[in-house]
Amino acid sequence: MRFEILPGLPPYGPRAVSFTGRGEHEFREGLVIRFYPEKSDPWVGNFLGGMTNCTAVLDHPNGADVIVVADGHTCVIDPESRAMRDCAAWDDIAAVFPLHQLGLVVFQGLVDFAAVRSDNSGWISPRISWDSFRNVKVHETELTGEAWTPVGDIWAPFTLDLLTGHCADGIYEKDMARAVRVGS
Repeated sequence: MRFEILPGLPPYGPRAVSFTGRGEHEFREGLVIRFYPEKSDPWVGNFLGGMTNCTAVLDHPNGADVIVVADGHTCVIDPESRAMRDCAAWDDIAAVFPLHQLGLVVFQGLVDFAAVRSDNSGWISPRISWDSFRNVKVHETELTGEAWTPVGDIWAPFTLDLLTGHCADGIYEKDMARAVRVGS
């Protein structure tokens, strides 16, 4: 075991390391995780979350780091150095798809998707939806689902290439291509 989610901050022992996008001086409880590094003593991290209900802790495809999603706020942690290697630019992760067979992890945002590979490269899709997705499924190297559009208040199907992040049928881009500029 490389990590475990704790029910709360431990009442004893060393103070938890706080990870937040709002500064290190926040003293409230978030997602509490105990890490078990191979070369150093176990330690506790306290992750203050974002704006969604998505919480997950999983191994990074590189095999060394750990990906933490706390209420949608995502960061990559190096358990050995007790440091944050990377922090996603958005706090709106709604779902996480670890795709071991492809060597990547896919993150569903509110209007787009992003992925990270074992070499820390990745992709961010174009904006696909106006606001949210439903019926999202993974089929080999494709992700399919439905994206919402206010034009007719409908759910439109889309397909995303998991290897590149390319989406040719996103409803947002289709709607914007049909838009007509009003005014001067």
